[in-house]
Amino acid sequence: MLSSAKQFELDELTKQYKVALTELITNPPAKLEPKVSNNLLLYGTPFLYLKDNLKEGRWMINHCSKLFQEYYTGTAIPPTLPPKEQDRLNPNLPQRKLKIGYIGHTFRKHSVGWLCRWLFVYHNREAFEIYLYLIHQNKEDELTEAYFTNNVDRTYRFSIEPEATAAQIRQDEVDILIDLDSFTRVTTCQVLAHKPAPIQVSWLGMDTTGLPTIDYFIADAYVLPENAQEYYREKIWRLPQTYLAIDGFEIGTPTMRREQLDISTDAVIYLNNQGFKKLNPSILRLQMRILKAVPHSYLLFKGQFICAEEEKEIKILLGRISEEAQLDFARLRFLERDTDELTHRANLQLCDVALDTYPYSGATTTLELLWLGIPIVTRVGEQFSARNSYAFMTHAGLTEGIAWTDEDYVEWGIRFGRDKTLRETVSLKLKASRQTSPLWKAKQFTQEMEKAYQQMWAQYLEQNSTPSIPSIHQ
Repeated sequence: MLSSAKQFELDELTKQYKVALTELITNPPAKLEPKVSNNLLLYGTPFLYLKDNLKEGRWMINHCSKLFQEYYTGTAIPPTLPPKEQDRLNPNLPQRKLKIGYIGHTFRKHSVGWLCRWLFVYHNREAFEIYLYLIHQNKEDELTEAYFTNNVDRTYRFSIEPEATAAQIRQDEVDILIDLDSFTRVTTCQVLAHKPAPIQVSWLGMDTTGLPTIDYFIADAYVLPENAQEYYREKIWRLPQTYLAIDGFEIGTPTMRREQLDISTDAVIYLNNQGFKKLNPSILRLQMRILKAVPHSYLLFKGQFICAEEEKEIKILLGRISEEAQLDFARLRFLERDTDELTHRANLQLCDVALDTYPYSGATTTLELLWLGIPIVTRVGEQFSARNSYAFMTHAGLTEGIAWTDEDYVEWGIRFGRDKTLRETVSLKLKASRQTSPLWKAKQFTQEMEKAYQQMWAQYLEQNSTPSIPSIHQ
């Protein structure tokens, strides 16, 4: 975590970090300590938070992951399917169920768990066998059982055992393995580096890792720009509509009211509910400009505090930025984390407008706000992490609040703050979209994912099938 003081030196620190990382990539040592080499693929991820540059960011990530692969497995070439497993590639075999494996540590009450659960509910079990590999998932809850383990053919639980996990996936003869961890679990990346499944796919993480053993990255027409394939090692597989859909969210009972924050009913409440790493000073400065231009408005920061140190650093950072903007710090308000997700979502309804972060936007948080009918202002970028909100808003039928420049972002923020009718119009549009938008049609989305799996497998068979042996009588 960068201190608040270092946040003001981000440009210089980013340059220094880029130079050091480029040197490591271009002149890697023959040997590295495991604690360094095992974390190599993480070294490119800070760029997702620091700078929106798709070409540069992917170059760093791809090369860091290639180095990780080389140090971990001794080769940059993805392992091929062992000969003993080639039989299942014979096109003359009777049609069978495809075996789909999902691997990760978030099959529970977690941002990823809340979003991917519907896929498990709607999977066609007549056409697919579903395998679940829980990697060092320390917590299991009612979501784990109700949505995941109860809706698969087999569940396995592993701790830090990448070789054993890969061996089990091979033994299960999984055809397509879906990674939901991205960079968030090194152990999962180690499993994937072994290439235990013929086809390996990245979906729903912070971005795809760039590992040489990942074949596809699931996207759609909006979440990545048209030219994105130039910069990705993986083949981008764009679904026909949205790369994610859910059947909404459960909402609890609000526990927070305006009077508790000493905010009147006629004031405008803006919301920033992104984590500390996403609070780039550049976007915070734009948010202060919005606040300053809308009298009787407040900016609410909700749930950022993971620990006392973060609370201290966030408040120092915001204090300096608000002072720069000559804005009264009292117009910034802070809420602690709610006790559970349902209460958290209910309390989001306290705000009038959400101000998204950049260059790393919201995802789960954005979907929660859209489901509740709360307008959002987002700044669209090039990279995957800077386009999630834009993609979801577009799928929900919105153009209002989508900004392509910093000035657009400020302008939309001010318009929403000053125009109550605009806010109400957007809210009604969002609530109507629950019945029409593909974003809220998880069953339809699941069918599109399954079709993608079948097409991936068909292409794989075409490229790798065991040739049939002609009869002696032919």
